Amino acid sequence: MLEKFLETIEKNRMIEKGEGIVIGVSGGPDSISLLHLLWRIKETYRVNLYVVHLNHQFRGKEADSDADYVKIFCEKLGIKSFIFSKNVLKYSKEKAITFEEAGREIRYHLFDQVMKETKSKKIAVAQNMDDQAETVLMRLMRGAGLEGLGAIDYVRDEKIIRPLLNISRQEIEAYCEENSLYPRTDKTNLEAVYTRNRIRLELIPYIEKHFNVNIKETLARTANLLKEDKDFINLAVKQEYESIAKKTISEIRMDKGEFLKKHRAIQKRILREAILELSGDLKNVQNKHIEGLIKLIQNGHVGASLDLPKGLVAIRAYTNFCISKRKREIERKDFEYNINVGETLNIKELNADIKATIVEQGDSKIIEKKEYKQSFDWCKFKNNLILRNRRAGDRFIPLGMQGSKKLKDFFIDEKIPRDIRDQIPLVCDGDEIIWIIGYRMSENYKVDEDTQEKLVLTYMKKME
Repeated sequence: MLEKFLETIEKNRMIEKGEGIVIGVSGGPDSISLLHLLWRIKETYRVNLYVVHLNHQFRGKEADSDADYVKIFCEKLGIKSFIFSKNVLKYSKEKAITFEEAGREIRYHLFDQVMKETKSKKIAVAQNMDDQAETVLMRLMRGAGLEGLGAIDYVRDEKIIRPLLNISRQEIEAYCEENSLYPRTDKTNLEAVYTRNRIRLELIPYIEKHFNVNIKETLARTANLLKEDKDFINLAVKQEYESIAKKTISEIRMDKGEFLKKHRAIQKRILREAILELSGDLKNVQNKHIEGLIKLIQNGHVGASLDLPKGLVAIRAYTNFCISKRKREIERKDFEYNINVGETLNIKELNADIKATIVEQGDSKIIEKKEYKQSFDWCKFKNNLILRNRRAGDRFIPLGMQGSKKLKDFFIDEKIPRDIRDQIPLVCDGDEIIWIIGYRMSENYKVDEDTQEKLVLTYMKKME
């Protein structure tokens, strides 16, 4: 097994000579074998080893005994250990996640903590071939695409290494016996309660007995083939994504037309890439979110939005759309301008212009993708023409209604996200709102059969 272990390390360039490695050790057969194997090659690679053990505070005295066992085992090998104790069940309830997810989050936080403290470069974890098979089956039953069914990475983020991924649990148990290692047994792993346990204890043995005795190897091989395809597709998607994504620290914007030209499979992956870049991971991002986002891009009106996981929001703009981090505290910037008939006004806060002209009676329409034109009965105006953003207490009489409505309620009904409400331009006759640009004009200023002259307002968003 040592030879197979070394082959995996060399083939995947897992270890550089002289670097520090933090090893996650529970005390079970997998992690004890991993620790023992790394200890055996320690001098060859001139690496420094550090062990992290987490007591989940879930199995009482058994968990305490596991921690003591790991500490003593490390002392015998001359390896420094870091033993932590955390209430994982409490953490899982606070975060509304599963016990398994909570344990993983805490472990990796501790790995990073020790990694920084010891100036290490790698984190070694003990996932093996059986874990690979179990993961593929579990994801297949829950529903997954190429991304989910592809193999677990041997190396992730250039720091997390999995040297046992090509080694079966049976081989690991034999290694423990051959080397007189006496690992701990977590009895909860023998209970067919959790999905993964039932797959390990019931489903895989059934498949081995009735269908394919080598199902673990078959699933591992299939996962590796899918991963090759996934890696190639992701490389192509990255190039497509970089060609259309315009990025800032807090948002990613893309041209709607260019995006919709692409194959649907590419569209989905581009959106996932954008979410990944903004949030750091794709946890809780499901196909329904991506499908909803595509629907928004295809059919959503200007200003329509969609809340996404990871504290993100997608907003449909004029000829583009953006995915951005939702602002918890919006920095409000009020603006107000007088509009003079016959002149073009620049609104620097919105990177836009508005022009007012008086014309004879006629139809009005949107004439360009980034240009809105609206007509009003000029005789109905009583005060100065003003462009501003919203103020507390604003009311509005939408076209087609008789009574007034709070502007806040109008925004809610139109599903306009809070993040952009302060940036929506309002045209007013004195204090009275006559046009929410991009949405609705006022009933009181509509053109009718008695109209003789029209005020035509043309709002033009500049190219971004």
